[in-house]
Amino acid sequence: MTRIKHPIISFSLVALQFTLIGILLLILPLSLNSIILGVQALAIIIGLWAVQTMHLGHFNIVPDPMPEIELVTHGPYRFIRHPMYFSILLFFLPLIVLNLSWLPIALYASLILALLIKATYEESLLVDTLPEYEAYQQISKRIIPFVF
Repeated sequence: MTRIKHPIISFSLVALQFTLIGILLLILPLSLNSIILGVQALAIIIGLWAVQTMHLGHFNIVPDPMPEIELVTHGPYRFIRHPMYFSILLFFLPLIVLNLSWLPIALYASLILALLIKATYEESLLVDTLPEYEAYQQISKRIIPFVF
């Protein structure tokens, strides 16, 4: 079944993602705890590794596949299909744990849901664009290495 790209869906998902990230950055207090900073540094390294592996010319912030896309299965993509989403979630996780209250938890849960919806939408388009993507889905995890 061929899926049609919907720019409104794509840009809405990106807008939601960045709105939630922005709100979390505004409401969560910064921490100088070495463990939290270490986890956040790891998250940034994973995100940069993913961008470097994808190459900036092929990187697309919206979930729509680029016209001349090639499947990337090395670097962090050999472990998970969406390492950039993983890095975002990992970055905020220690701050959420440190600030357990309903608003940060609700916003973080909303971010998880938004990224899952975005990943699902993106993957439906990739299945139509790249014949080998379904096989890649079978041998890789979606967002959390070795888990999901």
